[in-house]
Amino acid sequence: MKLRKKIILLALAPLVLALVALAIAVNTQSIELAKEQREVIEPAYLASKEAELKNYLLLAQYAIAPLYDSGRMDDATKAEAKAILARMNYGDDGYFFLYDLQGNLLVHPHTPERVGTNRLDYRDKNGFPHVRHLIARGHEGGGFVRYVIEKPSTGKSALKLTYVTPLPKWGWFLCTGIYLEDVEYVLEKVDTQVIGNNLATMRWIGSIAFLGMAAIIFFGLMLNIRGRREAEETERARLSSELHDGICQRLAAARMQASVGLIHLAGVPPAYVPAQAVFRNLEKDLKDVLRETREISHGLHPIVLRDLGLAAALRQLAQDMENDATLVRFRSRGTVEGLPDATTLAFYRLAQECLKNIRQHSQASRAVLRLAGNRRAVRLTAWDNGIGFDARDPECKRMRGLGLYNMKARVEEAGGQLTITSRPGSTKVTATIPRPFLQRFLPMRDLRSSD
Repeated sequence: MKLRKKIILLALAPLVLALVALAIAVNTQSIELAKEQREVIEPAYLASKEAELKNYLLLAQYAIAPLYDSGRMDDATKAEAKAILARMNYGDDGYFFLYDLQGNLLVHPHTPERVGTNRLDYRDKNGFPHVRHLIARGHEGGGFVRYVIEKPSTGKSALKLTYVTPLPKWGWFLCTGIYLEDVEYVLEKVDTQVIGNNLATMRWIGSIAFLGMAAIIFFGLMLNIRGRREAEETERARLSSELHDGICQRLAAARMQASVGLIHLAGVPPAYVPAQAVFRNLEKDLKDVLRETREISHGLHPIVLRDLGLAAALRQLAQDMENDATLVRFRSRGTVEGLPDATTLAFYRLAQECLKNIRQHSQASRAVLRLAGNRRAVRLTAWDNGIGFDARDPECKRMRGLGLYNMKARVEEAGGQLTITSRPGSTKVTATIPRPFLQRFLPMRDLRSSD
């Protein structure tokens, strides 16, 4: 595995571990918080329901108070009080019912058929003798009893909280209750809300993790690409230096020796004239090889770009790429110095690729390189009057696709924008790369001298 991939993995691993640990911690804290909320909400909600039941019983006692406090003990008075209680309902499942001291049911609006029966030994769905406990609480002066019983509105069994208070003058126990489904519903809402918050938090953490990993991978790939290009440029520079300082010098010396040989062969007898032709051809071949070698050296890594700057390097490139079929001119306007090395090299490689395409494919008779700059950006335009091309054409993609892709990638990597317009008789490639932000505030003379 390459070192850069290992570095990316080493950068990703702590991020993933940290986010997983954070997710676990958030989830654990949320569960603990939900438990604490239940522990706070449930007693408070039950207390409010108990207070509510007491208030309902006070209202019922107030409704029959004129009869109860009258001192009358006759059956007619009691029957009137029972009728009042049977008619008092609240909500869908709120009602009042009565038991006497022996556990006989005296009032129950939802099951009138059971009125008059003894319910002392009656048990709820779980086998709990709730009537016996209600009578016991009544003897104690009042209290709460929980049991499971059928809910009138749904016909299903539900947990019920009943409050009983004694009416000692008549030997009655007045009762009313509420079903605790509301409490469970509230607690379930709390749990649902916690789960929803957990899921939302996990989504946020997942999104952050995804974006973080994507950013690390992206920048890692960018560094990898940039590193490869830097390595390529370093190798190009080494080869260019070897060609320029070694092979080119030796070729120049050989050409000079051939020229000296021609001078020595001047005025020789006719028998040696063929030797003059050999030396003349040798000098011409050495001259062509030297020119091509210099072109290769400049193409690999232009020394003039490093020594004299972008404008001089592009002017030299235009001269080197000119031939008998195509006239190439270079024009410069404005301030084009002071660019970062990566931007300068991107412009130069773009010009190389454009002029190579012009010479190989365009059949153009004229081509122009224009370099223009100001304090905000520098623009390079390559124009020719050739046959043009259609980027959608498969044959064009095969011939130019990689070159066009490399041009676009280089310019965009330098933070710029590349546009290409082509039609028969005119093809224009324009690259605009902004200057570094702080350079935009420098005086123009500093930009000119910063190269």
